[in-house]
Order: sequence, then structure tokens, then C-alpha cells
Amino acid sequence: MSFIAKRIILKELRQLGQPRIPVKVIPHEECESTRFQVQRYKMKFLFASSSNDLFSKLHRQSRLHNVTLNGPLLGCFLLAIHHCFPLKDKTRLEPFEVGIPFNMRSRLSRSPLTPLSVGCFIGAGEFKLKRALSIQSTHFWSLAYQCMTITRDQLKQSRLPLAMNIFADVLANQHEFSRIAQLFPEGRQSEIAFSNVGKYPFPCEYNHGEVRLSGIHVINSVSGYRNSSGVYATCTDNGQLDFAMAHEMESNEIAKHFLDYYLYLIEICADSERCKTETTLGELLQMVEFQ
Repeated sequence: MSFIAKRIILKELRQLGQPRIPVKVIPHEECESTRFQVQRYKMKFLFASSSNDLFSKLHRQSRLHNVTLNGPLLGCFLLAIHHCFPLKDKTRLEPFEVGIPFNMRSRLSRSPLTPLSVGCFIGAGEFKLKRALSIQSTHFWSLAYQCMTITRDQLKQSRLPLAMNIFADVLANQHEFSRIAQLFPEGRQSEIAFSNVGKYPFPCEYNHGEVRLSGIHVINSVSGYRNSSGVYATCTDNGQLDFAMAHEMESNEIAKHFLDYYLYLIEICADSERCKTETTLGELLQMVEFQ
């Protein structure tokens, strides 16, 4: 198992040389010691919340276009990266890898896990478009549909549950984890466990509704495992979407511009009057410019 884990991690490390979103690694010198002899790094976090009706509007739009919420959320994420961190050819949305966490509590065959199980039961998959898409001619909801189908295909592969179980075994063995941690550049520590991401253990209403949960932000130092920026979108029962972003970008201003742009895109694509079936990626980007 540890041999397979090393092969997977080495493959990941080869992809870290030129991350799609630029990062600036800052060592964290003032921190408590841990049982793993590795250097920890500073992470920065940003938080934002949408309007109270965004979830319901986006859900209606998604049902109208026969996609899950993952489709438009991921499609807007790709477009935000394309705009804020442009490549030479701005006329095409080029394929690049995006890590996607999956809640595996109900997706492992012959497993005793339930939706309420606590622990490291998050599987990390990789999303990548199959080909470059024209910004001017590709319809946004076509991109959203591709995002949905490619993500679903990840769950059909055996690699996702296998990798999750491998890393869980490695984490349980201090000696093996210490050996594998040495593979990380500059002694970077791996945050493989993902704690309880994907499961909120309490009801939205406490004491018969006297205390009510209206929003929740999930944070996770996912880029401790992979040089990148991590964004989580969560929702309670009041209809707003809450976003949390962990990043290692050079400045909070750059990161905030990216997160704000991402939210603008989502707000527009949830508006049935503005983002129609025939709306192209280019038209959607132009709408944000005139916000």
C-alpha cells in the first residue's frame, strides 16, 4: 500500500512545478511542534456569502438545463481562473487539472460508513476538460454539462476509493507517513485527512428553533497537500451560498479579486433573464465586466 501511495504522490509532485494559479510559499516558523518532522507553511483564508435566494435560483437554472449544481459552480470556477490568471491565448478555455473532493461516506461498496460517519472519508479526484473550448462560441450551459459528466466519470473509476483507503492506511502508520512526507518539496506537510469536510454533524435548528444556523463556512488547508488554492461552497437551509477560500497567492488583494469575480459569475448564471441556454462564455464574461 505504501508503495502505491508513493507512486501517486510522486505523480502529484511532478505537476507542482507550474501551478495554474500562481502561489507564493511562506514558511510558518512560529508554530507548535508536531509528531511529523516537516516544515509547515502559512495559509491565508477569505470568506464570502451570497444573497439569500442564490441557491434556489441556481437550483432552478440547473434543473432547467439538466445539470447538477456541480456543473455551473465548476464551470464558473474555470472561467474565473481563465480571466484572473490568463494564458497567452485568451480566446480559448484551455484544459487544466482541478482537484475535486468527494464525500465517500455513501460511495464505498460493502462499507459500514453512513452519512454521519466521522473521520477522513473524503476522496480527492481530478477534473480536466477533454479539449480546449472557444470562449466566443461555446455555450455556458454546455460547459456546465461537461463539468457534470466529467465529474461523474471520476466516481465510476476504482482509483478514487482505492486512493482514499491507501492514504487512510498511511495516516494510521506514523513511520510510513514520516517516510512519505519526506517526498514533499521543502518538507511540505500533507493534509490528507480532510477531517470532516462534507458532513456537518449538527442540525440547522437548535433548541426547537430558538437558535438557527443561517450559514456555515468550511475551511481546509488543502493546498498543504497540493500547491493550489482551495475553494469550498456550502449551504444551510436558508438559501445562501457560503464560500471559503484557502490560498497561498502573493497577496490577499489578488485572491479577493479572484473570489469576488467567481461569485459575480455565479450570480449571473443563476439569473434566468441574463444567462440563457444560448449564452456563450464570452457573453457571460462581458456581463461581469459591466457589473
